[in-house]
Amino acid sequence: MIDNELQRRDTLATAEKQATELNTAYLAAAGVEPGQEWKQPTSAVDAYPKDWTVTFEGKTFVSLTPANVWQPPNGWREIVEDGGVPEYVAPTGAHDAYNTGDHVMFDGAEYVALQDGLVWSPADYPAGWEQQA
Repeated sequence: MIDNELQRRDTLATAEKQATELNTAYLAAAGVEPGQEWKQPTSAVDAYPKDWTVTFEGKTFVSLTPANVWQPPNGWREIVEDGGVPEYVAPTGAHDAYNTGDHVMFDGAEYVALQDGLVWSPADYPAGWEQQA
């Protein structure tokens, strides 16, 4: 009984890493590489792992969640080069909420998140954001 519990805990501790490794290996075998154009996954097997990059509509995005099957920008964060700031995208849940220090452009102004787990825009929850000068 104790051995079963220890095995269960070990499985829980390593399952996400193993699933990500298998997912990454499957994508590589299918010829899918980070930075390529986003393609709709057909199942969890060819879903994008966390931190995987894709291009979509001329922009580069990074996956915020393991087994990501969502079309950017939901579940993804835009990568902006040269110190640029990405446009605000309404989060669909905790997996793509904004966290302390995240910068966004909203209605032509730059804002920085003042707390973790922000799912509201600067207009909907001004106390969670600080407009930058």
